[in-house]
Amino acid sequence: MKLVKQALLALLAAGTLGLAAPVARAQEQELDQTSILAVDLQPQPYPPFVAVKVADDLWEIPGSGSNSNVMVLVTDEGLVLVDVKYEYQYDDLVKIIREKISTKPIKYVIDTHYHADHSGANVRFRQAGITVISSTPGRADILAKKQPGAPAGMVPANVTFTGEMRLYVGGKEVRINHYGPGHTNSDVVVYFPQDRVICVGDLVHIGDLARGGQYPLIDYNGGGGLNGWIQRLDTITADFKIDKVMSGHGTLGTEADLIAYRDILERVRRDVRAYLADGTKTQGDLRAHLNKGELHWPDPGLAVLRGLHGLYLEFKP
Repeated sequence: MKLVKQALLALLAAGTLGLAAPVARAQEQELDQTSILAVDLQPQPYPPFVAVKVADDLWEIPGSGSNSNVMVLVTDEGLVLVDVKYEYQYDDLVKIIREKISTKPIKYVIDTHYHADHSGANVRFRQAGITVISSTPGRADILAKKQPGAPAGMVPANVTFTGEMRLYVGGKEVRINHYGPGHTNSDVVVYFPQDRVICVGDLVHIGDLARGGQYPLIDYNGGGGLNGWIQRLDTITADFKIDKVMSGHGTLGTEADLIAYRDILERVRRDVRAYLADGTKTQGDLRAHLNKGELHWPDPGLAVLRGLHGLYLEFKP
């Protein structure tokens, strides 16, 4: 496969397939994107999971590598899980829950969005007869195979909603909200009012803050957008009283971290809008600017490969 790809790229570069140089470069970028995304979603070694107590009834199972953080609500009636990592991590996820958190039955799984590192294990929970909940677009995106390189056996939620949904489990309230496009078109936030804890999925990457937080992965193919993403975070801070934030990846944070990440997104928007304002810049110009300018986006990297074209279209005059 590698030799085929190299040969095709050589033909494209040489123009022997009758394509102009800009088309060849676009094809090369597309092939590179597919290759990187496919590798990124392959099973990877990971350290043993641990359970961290967040509140009397809440536990976090932090992610490692590319897999997501997981929140577990413990009630007298059973457990509610927010995000469930990849399918190949299912056994270890259930093991740490049973050994360190609770042996009560798992009643519900809630997907914050459709990406496989958050919802890949849906298939195993569905096989176990557990209700999986997502936004309506989240189910549609999995069925439409919107994520490049995602495992072939992805299974969507069997209960979906739009707007707001509330669960009452063992005397505890769980608020689930879908406000519209952000990181993807399917992002939901899950709020535990008794603890003032909110799970925001990949709407915030608290781990990115230690690196300057400048690399939002905007899934335009999955209906995301930077303007919508900023609006989502503004709505969250207005609607909820928050003490602790569990992001999709990275460390447990606070409302201040959420606001800080929102400000990082605003800085990206301001920079890109200003750079493209005169109407003369190409998508290639923007790519170079993101890499070499104030923002210093790594290239190639998922943030650029997944978001560059959409970012250009969203903000070009």
